[in-house]
Order: sequence, then structure tokens, then C-alpha cells
Amino acid sequence: MSDTADYEFDPYFEQAPEDWALDPLEDESGGMLAVRRVALVRIACVAAETGARMQRDGLAEDPVGWMVSPLELFEGRAPIEACMERSACSKAILLHGLGLGLDADPAVIDRLLFDHSASLESGRG
Repeated sequence: MSDTADYEFDPYFEQAPEDWALDPLEDESGGMLAVRRVALVRIACVAAETGARMQRDGLAEDPVGWMVSPLELFEGRAPIEACMERSACSKAILLHGLGLGLDADPAVIDRLLFDHSASLESGRG
């Protein structure tokens, strides 16, 4: 006899980006998701930076709306999903920190991140 459960947790998203339009007051919508604690911290950092930028720049955009909308920057994924990864989190922070718009070509942001990282490694940063 075994004490293990037959249920397997899938840490990957099974929902399409449009499924992030969830009611935050509804307990049973959206399903379950296994998330690392560092991923939650990344999401919180991006959400805080997004809200601060919207207020600082006087933008009428809803920060939560931005967090759940599919963006080119994240290859069609919503920031709330994408920013669990370190590279996407860095891209979002850079986007808002430099006020580069609300979406951007991922290649442009990658180039900015790579150029900065390369200059730090060579001692030019």
C-alpha cells in the first residue's frame, strides 16, 4: 500500500492568454497552478513597477489590465504569466523603468538587456 496520491501537478499553464480575464472575487475560477515563491516575488515586483509607472507617467491604462493582456514583448503571453521567468521579469522592469511604451519588440528589449550585461562583464558599465 502506498501513501502517495495519484494526482500529478502540472506547473505549466494549460490556459490560453485570454483565460486571465478572471473574477478575483470568485474562488472556483481559473483552476490551480503550482508556482515557485520566487515567481510570485517577480510578479509582485512587475505589478508594483507597472502601477508606479502608470501613476508616475499619468497613464490612463489599468495596471491590472496590462498585467493580464497578451503582449508582443512576451510572445503573446500575459505579463502575469511570463514574468514568472527571470528574463521576462527583467524585460518588464526595463520597459517600465525607461518608459518605453506599454509593449515593445522583444528583440529591442533583448538588445538593451544584452548590451547592458555585456558592458558590465567587460567593466564598461
